[in-house]
Order: sequence, then structure tokens, then C-alpha cells
Amino acid sequence: MPVACPVRATRSRERVLASHALRVAYVGLVFAASHVAAAPVDHPKRRAGLWEVRTVGAQASGLDATKFCVGPDTDTPEHHVDRTVGRRGSCEFGPFHRAGKAWLAESVCREGRTTVTSRSIATGDFLHAYRIDTVVQYDPPLAGVRRSDRDALEARWLGPCASGQKPGDIVVPGMGTLNMVDGRFRAEPQAPPETNTGARPRARARPRADARPAD
Repeated sequence: MPVACPVRATRSRERVLASHALRVAYVGLVFAASHVAAAPVDHPKRRAGLWEVRTVGAQASGLDATKFCVGPDTDTPEHHVDRTVGRRGSCEFGPFHRAGKAWLAESVCREGRTTVTSRSIATGDFLHAYRIDTVVQYDPPLAGVRRSDRDALEARWLGPCASGQKPGDIVVPGMGTLNMVDGRFRAEPQAPPETNTGARPRARARPRADARPAD
């Protein structure tokens, strides 16, 4: 009866174990990749297209709405819903993070001896509409009397961005377009002066040959 070579059996077992280890590693990579792809977005992300943003409330009476062109990569963890995260000047702006079905963001600023704390709550599906309510508190009261302020804005999706617009363009009625990405401003084109091209010029009246000069 032939006797199996122990060295050959050991090498065969090592090849089987190595192949099994590669399969396990491959399955693990696929599993990890699928979980990364399915990870929830940790900041509000608006639908690409043209959004109309309007300030609401008693203090916003008469203010025109602005229109903002949102691209697929406009909202990022560092800059989303027109909010830049981090320190700017004497202010520290926190990101929006999940708070139940809503999103919550806070910021703290210093104005002289007053600490200004704001809390913003964003609600909506960010596909068709959203709303942001903000409460601002002053400690000590601003100018000795003002303790708090309230502000709110509402936005709705209008459709694709207009021809010639690019992500980051915000249209301010009566002024022009400011791009929030590169900081460039484009003034509204001036309307051409009105001309009456359809009317025939009036002929100058000629004096009559028999007209007598006035005395």
C-alpha cells in the first residue's frame, strides 16, 4: 500500500488554506464596500436644480426671493445648505447633524462683550422643499435690550437650472448673479432703450405758397 508523502500533503493543505483565506478576504471587501455605499448621508443634500429661497416672517415683508442653482456636488460635509462649516472671524459654525427627522446646527459668535448663539433646525425632504428656522440669543442682551431674534426661510425646487447657469449661481432680483463657488458677480443685462420702429416719421408742415405773412 503506497504511503502519502507528508511534504506533498502539507503543501496541498497550505494551498487549500490560502485559497480559503483569499475567498474570505474578497467577501470581506465586498461586504465593506456595500456598507460604505449604503452609509447614510450625514448632512442635508439638496436635489440638483434651481431652488427658490424666500425669507418668511413679519420682518421679511416685501423682500424678493432669490434663486439658487444647486449642482450634484454643491452640498458637501464642509459646505451644505449655504452654510460653511468651521471658524470664520469671531464665529464658529457647526455642521447640520441628524436630530430625529430634522437637522440641527449651532453657531457661536462674539460681538464685543456679547456672545451670540444661534440654533437652526432644518426640515423637509430636500427634494421638493425644505424650511430652516433659526433662533438667535444674545448674552448679555445686545445694546442692553435685545435678548433674541427669530428668522426663517423656505425653499422650493423649481426644476432644472436655467440655460447659462452653473452650480453656485445665486440670482438676486434687481442686482445680478453671484457665484458662491468662485465669488464672481455678473450684473443683470441692461434692457435696450425702447424704439418706435413701426411708426412712420411725421412730415414737417410746409408753408402755403399763398400764405400771407403775419402783420
